[in-house]
Amino acid sequence: MGRNRVPVIWRRNSIYCSIAGLILLSGCVTTPTIPQMAWVRTDGRKIADDPALLQQGKSDIAACNANLDTGMATESARGCMAQKGYTLVRRDQAEDVRAAYAAGAQHAEPNR
Repeated sequence: MGRNRVPVIWRRNSIYCSIAGLILLSGCVTTPTIPQMAWVRTDGRKIADDPALLQQGKSDIAACNANLDTGMATESARGCMAQKGYTLVRRDQAEDVRAAYAAGAQHAEPNR
């Protein structure tokens, strides 16, 4: 009878250790984070440098129901903001995108 008890105890302990390991590993799983987004003017002008542009931006966001603090912008909000001259980009890339738009606006040739 002693011979049969050892494998049963070993199996039970093995199962307990496996469960404990899975519980510990589940703590390592990270949930994907949604990147923070920002509206950038497609004319390359920096909103923070101009109080009038800042006020216009706030008005445009309100008119388009495009407040990013309440969640991700809907397609209709994106379309509305695009008509007003904005694009939605990741916040950590906003300055680079704005600078690229500004550089493009400086190098654009006038239409004749």
